[in-house]
Amino acid sequence: MRLEQRRLSRVALDPPASPERLAAFLSRPIRPLRGLLHPDRLHQAAPHHYDYVSRPYGVAGWTLQPHVRLEARWQEGVLHLRQLESRVEGLGEWQERLQFGLEAWLRPRELEPGAVESGVALEAEALVWAELPAAAAVVAGPVLNLGLQQLLDRLERRCHQGLRRRAEAWLVRGHASE
Repeated sequence: MRLEQRRLSRVALDPPASPERLAAFLSRPIRPLRGLLHPDRLHQAAPHHYDYVSRPYGVAGWTLQPHVRLEARWQEGVLHLRQLESRVEGLGEWQERLQFGLEAWLRPRELEPGAVESGVALEAEALVWAELPAAAAVVAGPVLNLGLQQLLDRLERRCHQGLRRRAEAWLVRGHASE
């Protein structure tokens, strides 16, 4: 059985950015990844591939620590992040029964005419999912749904905090080094 949740967020930048400048920031995946994920826990494993070990966090009495390998590619004006592998410490025997996934898309998006802010927002869309045996859905489904919700909440906070700060700092510097 597959459980999935999706979230769309728009992050206004101050000062406002042009679509070209925001695209330049996103086009080098390590820049936004360092805003989304703790830089000390993020390591480039190969071209376009990154390993990340999350800090432990609690979900419904469980202490979990995800380890993931991500693919990050800039194509056709969109930074596409895709989880290639994952392991979650703290699941015990459930680790073999569950599969998790994450995909995200980051792109410059023109703000609606008449919006309070003008210019371009950084749009982030994320899809998280878990697959589990149908027989386990009654017991594990509610906990997994809560975990997926908490993961989306964390990602949204990171978009509005770390990613926004990193993008604004890069845009203010006005150069492409990093």
